[in-house]
Amino acid sequence: MTYTDAFNGSGSLYPSALDKSDDIKLSADRDNLMFRLRRIAYTQPSKNKRISDKQVIELLEAAALAEQTLSEQHERIRYLENLSITDELTDLLNRRGFQHELDRTLSRASRTGDKGVLVICDMNHFKAINDSYGHMAGDCVLKKVAKTLVKHCRKSDYIARLSGDEFAILMPNTAPDRVEAIIGKLNKILNTLVVRWGQHEIPVSVSVGYENYAAGTNPNQLLHLADKSMYHNKGNRIACHLGNKYIEKRTL
Repeated sequence: MTYTDAFNGSGSLYPSALDKSDDIKLSADRDNLMFRLRRIAYTQPSKNKRISDKQVIELLEAAALAEQTLSEQHERIRYLENLSITDELTDLLNRRGFQHELDRTLSRASRTGDKGVLVICDMNHFKAINDSYGHMAGDCVLKKVAKTLVKHCRKSDYIARLSGDEFAILMPNTAPDRVEAIIGKLNKILNTLVVRWGQHEIPVSVSVGYENYAAGTNPNQLLHLADKSMYHNKGNRIACHLGNKYIEKRTL
């Protein structure tokens, strides 16, 4: 494809994230260069008439603009790809992004023999928080939980918001004999968390479940078992809503 062809079809190359003024400027630059390129293209060079230095400069300018436009397009594509795998509220991975990382991590584990753990965290009585304080308060609690997970997990871990009040943490390269201590610490941190909302202090309660993985682990099966573990732990809690206070106790 020639530069002329590229510019003729370059409308789709402009990223929508550009400011309107930038878009107008780029459009004007493109139109100007298109006029100059067409003038060069319609000139029939002969053996005695070589392309002038001015025309060479114009072609180089066109090449530079084409490179800039493609670079901006690639940046826009990366932005959109990141947007498609990120949870808008918490900036964590969404379910789609997490599934991709889970599949990739388990494929690597099958090749290398790596071991790790998948953790599922589900908030208790989250509907009661929304009903008592409003959905904005509920969003504030979710963001605080997300920030707490990021703070207390490793940079190599993958953290996601799978659904409304359900979070997941994939911890690669985690030895099975360390899992109990890690989960215990995470459980304590989350269940002693208090979120201030206006004049209120909202205590956070989370049920945590997990499942180890190794070479050959199926991703869907791993999710199912970790989810099952979480619901087993949730079933061992009785949550009572008394006014604006939440009291929890273990079942006997």
